[in-house]
Amino acid sequence: MKRLFATVIVIIIFFTNSLSAQQLFTNTNIQNAYRNETRDRSGKPGKNYWQNRADYQISANFDPATQLLQGNEIINYKNNSPDTLEQIIIRLYPDLYKKGVARLSNIAEKDLGNGVQIESLRIGNENITSFSDSEKAYRAGTLLYLIPAQEIMPHSEIKFEISWHYKVNTGSPVRTGMVDSTSYFIAYFFPRISVYDDVDGWDTWSYNGVEEFYNDFGNYNVAISVPKGFVVWATGDRQNSADNFDKNVLDKINKASISTDIIHIIDSTDYLKKDIFKKDASATWKFSASNITDFAFALSDHYLWDASSVLVDSATGRRTVAGAAYNKIHKDYFDVADQAHQTVFYTSHFYPKYPFPFNHITVFDGTDQMEYPMMANDNPTFTHKDAVQLTTHEIFHSYFPFFMGTNETQYAWMDEGWASIGESLISPKMGEPEDDGIFSKKRYEEMSGTDRDVPLITNTKEYPGTTYLANSYGKGGSCYYVLQDMLGDSLYFKALHQYMNEWNGKHPTPYDFFYSINSGSGKNLDWFWQRWFFGWEYPDLSIKNVAKNGSQAKITIENKGGLPVPIYLTIISKSGEKTIQKYTAGVWENGDKEKSLIVPKSYSDISEIKLGNEFIPDKFITNNTWESK
Repeated sequence: MKRLFATVIVIIIFFTNSLSAQQLFTNTNIQNAYRNETRDRSGKPGKNYWQNRADYQISANFDPATQLLQGNEIINYKNNSPDTLEQIIIRLYPDLYKKGVARLSNIAEKDLGNGVQIESLRIGNENITSFSDSEKAYRAGTLLYLIPAQEIMPHSEIKFEISWHYKVNTGSPVRTGMVDSTSYFIAYFFPRISVYDDVDGWDTWSYNGVEEFYNDFGNYNVAISVPKGFVVWATGDRQNSADNFDKNVLDKINKASISTDIIHIIDSTDYLKKDIFKKDASATWKFSASNITDFAFALSDHYLWDASSVLVDSATGRRTVAGAAYNKIHKDYFDVADQAHQTVFYTSHFYPKYPFPFNHITVFDGTDQMEYPMMANDNPTFTHKDAVQLTTHEIFHSYFPFFMGTNETQYAWMDEGWASIGESLISPKMGEPEDDGIFSKKRYEEMSGTDRDVPLITNTKEYPGTTYLANSYGKGGSCYYVLQDMLGDSLYFKALHQYMNEWNGKHPTPYDFFYSINSGSGKNLDWFWQRWFFGWEYPDLSIKNVAKNGSQAKITIENKGGLPVPIYLTIISKSGEKTIQKYTAGVWENGDKEKSLIVPKSYSDISEIKLGNEFIPDKFITNNTWESK
């Protein structure tokens, strides 16, 4: 009987787990990945998981006087898939500025040009000379389609050689371009191979200037040549600082790499003394980075440079250099290097409580609010609060999407939601809390439950504008906050770190996230994912009734919107004393519409009850207060 009973229990558990695994709607692409065992419903990469890879060697030459950027690159492409690739898609992001290309960003007429000019392109032993042949090579939007004579076989490698040039924009700075006449931030500048993955095949999305990015991991070795007198900052570790910098600067770079104090590596006096560069400086700056998804660089002949280092991993003693390069006229930037230092510290030890993944991060005084591996392009701000919140947000992206290679164009909440909650939790540590509690929470509250609201699982490319901002930032960030509140810190970080350990350097989908958190927490959270990501529920709790329960009070909370959010009650006595009663979103697991709660307070002593706090989204707050009559 014991064996039979145990067998029955095993069958029940298996059946229950099978049902829970089927509970979430799963699109056909993900179903195919499960069948092919490249993904697993446990949340781990499947036994047949693969991803392609492109390693880049780039030599670029940029002259700020003419804005001409020229490049030569070698791409070693590894087709790790089981598929024969009959075509290759090359991304030409600078073609956003090409005349006639469809875009959602406003580009001034003066910045429109001919796009990327391909001087030569070689695939293996084949030279491609024409780019207007629909059967061989042609351009569409910001993409270049190639149909090589020799197919790229499964588990094979092939070399691409490309020479190109284009003129960098001096206005209309959509994440790249001129900052001032001798300062530039250059991003999305080189031809790269689009992602071919196990879920969607080729990524054929054409960059329009709004949605963000999805790139494969690879190694980068980049040499950037500029006129003498310019400093270059970039993704990757500096390889030839001694070829360019004077000993004075080299000493301060070394000092910053071990110091927790802010070191002024280049200040105004250095420009006056002219002791920044060696007399025989090469003016070619070399950088190297391993296993990253993108590369950006910036340059200036007058920017100041501050930096310090942070112990990010106590177990290994690893440190990260955090710094800022900026124009001295922007006073708000005087504190940015310290903000970067604090952000790296708090991300490593407080939230997400995971060692910062890169050796350095530089915040560049630029024209935008955009992240890159080891770089951020951040415009000057009017207030210290804005500066802190912007710095924490963009640096937090180092984890998502650069450590975790998510598809930003399809599921922006997989990176923007994390940066939003990261910003919202870290900024208060630096004395500048969010006005809304969570960045963009108010946007989400306003949109939720309306005809502009769509389930969060919806492909981000399908809903631009306000819905994009409200969902990706506000709802995504709020969800992560509610999840942590429900699981508790210990279990939450255990689950989150399992997801990060399993999927860093890879391409996780939403389902990988859901099931990895399920596994890491040891809980079936499909009911939670269903309502936050697949359903039409919206956040709206109300105090329905307050009644006597003996000498105590019974408070009935109605979940009018259906979204599982925490119940946070502030109970104010007639003497003015405040008592907080908290219940996690788990109280709504069974789909109840109401919850009656007995609070350990004398009913007759209660003057007022308030529902909610600044972190919990709630569309209608007029029903969140009860007052004694």
